[in-house]
Parts: sequence; C-alpha cells; structure tokens
Amino acid sequence: MMYVILVRHFIKFQITLKRELERLVIHTSDAVKGYEKAAEKVQDEDANLALCFREIESARRERVAAINSRLECIGEEEKERGSLEGSVHRALISVKDMFTSSQNIEAVIDEAVRGEQKLLDYINDTFDDVDAMDGETVRVINDLKVCVQQATDRLQAKAKAA
Repeated sequence: MMYVILVRHFIKFQITLKRELERLVIHTSDAVKGYEKAAEKVQDEDANLALCFREIESARRERVAAINSRLECIGEEEKERGSLEGSVHRALISVKDMFTSSQNIEAVIDEAVRGEQKLLDYINDTFDDVDAMDGETVRVINDLKVCVQQATDRLQAKAKAA
C-alpha cells in the first residue's frame, strides 16, 4: 500500500514538474523574443545597447535549450513557443512606438528590467521546492536564475549610464 502511495505521489510530482518546466520554457522564450525586438528597436540609436540585448538573447536561448533537455529527459517534446501574453505585450510596445516621435532608450531598458524581474519572480515562486527535483533540473533552474540576475544587473548599469 505504501509503495502505491509513493508511486502516485511521484507521478503527480512528475506531471507538475513537466507542466512547470513547459511554462518556464514559454516565459524564457518570451524573453528571447523580447530581447530580439529590443535589439532591433535600439540598433540605430545605440549599437552598444543592441549588442548587449543580443548577448542576453543568446544566453537566454541557451537556457531554453537546457530546459528543453530536461523536458526530454522526462519524455516530453521540445517547446519553443512564447505565450499569448508575451505576444500581446510586444504588439502593444510596437503600437506605442508608432505614436512616439523618438525612441526612449531608458524606457526600453526599464521594460527589459521589468521583464527580467517578472521572470525571476516566476522562477522563485514556482521552483521553491528544489529538494524534490533531480540535481540536473535544479542546476538548470539555478543557472537560469543566475542568468536573469546578471542580465538585470547589466541592464540596471546601462540605465544608470543612459
């Protein structure tokens, strides 16, 4: 009887972990697309900032691949789509840009920092019980957290310099 309960608990945990990793891929893919768009937006005004955005985008793509690798280990297919919320957000930013005569570099950086904080909050809220996860999944999640924090610090330094 105890064995059956443990197996059910394990299966329930695996399903929950799978679902949360899929959501994490979606949120992280949104960040990739956001940085891609931000780099395009600032390229003419600040090529150095555009390069920074592309470097963060590249690092985030690597994290999407690592999370997808963890999903494959639990028998799931790769996910690479972003969320509807992320698509709507990028569309609203584009519409807003049409009505402003000049691009505000600070606003772009602030929006990127806001997105980073939102992703970090999601990771911290969702993956707070790492004791129940395998070591490699914990490493991938912690690596993403470090990546997000480094990007936030880098962007905040850029904002101060702007």
